[in-house]
Amino acid sequence: MAIPFYPDPLIRIPFYIVFWIVTEVLFTGICDLIHPKILHSWIHKNLDGHIPNPIRRDPHAMAYTFLWMIPVAVLLIFIEPLSIWVDPWPLWARGFVYLGAFWVGEYVAGAIIKKICGVCPWDYSYSRFSLHGHIRFDMGPLWYLYTLLLDGWFMRNLVELTPAIRQVLTS
Repeated sequence: MAIPFYPDPLIRIPFYIVFWIVTEVLFTGICDLIHPKILHSWIHKNLDGHIPNPIRRDPHAMAYTFLWMIPVAVLLIFIEPLSIWVDPWPLWARGFVYLGAFWVGEYVAGAIIKKICGVCPWDYSYSRFSLHGHIRFDMGPLWYLYTLLLDGWFMRNLVELTPAIRQVLTS
């Protein structure tokens, strides 16, 4: 049995990557503007592995992401089959399904990257609400709102625009 996607899913992958990267950079910049210690998952290490000051961050809204987020963002395409399955549900209920999917995706991606590199780029082990340093349950409300934005606005509009995007790419 094939996984049901909306038509032309490969056309949308670059848009999912850009959406993910832009929203992550905005989120980290806003968090740094509000309070530099909210995330402090961005750890600068010297070449010898020493962390000179892992908590001190520049509170001038420094925004960032990780190159590892590009392959992780490609996974957003798999929200589409989930979206098809939960489409009859109200948006607020779909948000909880997506939240669970995002937590599973973030945990698995973090574990795989840690296995490859020896460290997860987003290390939440300092948080008492983290699971093995890969996900933070206290970020649940923000992830929930993100999934509502993704499903309720971005993905549905992108799916509707796909025929026009295909036409532009093939002309």
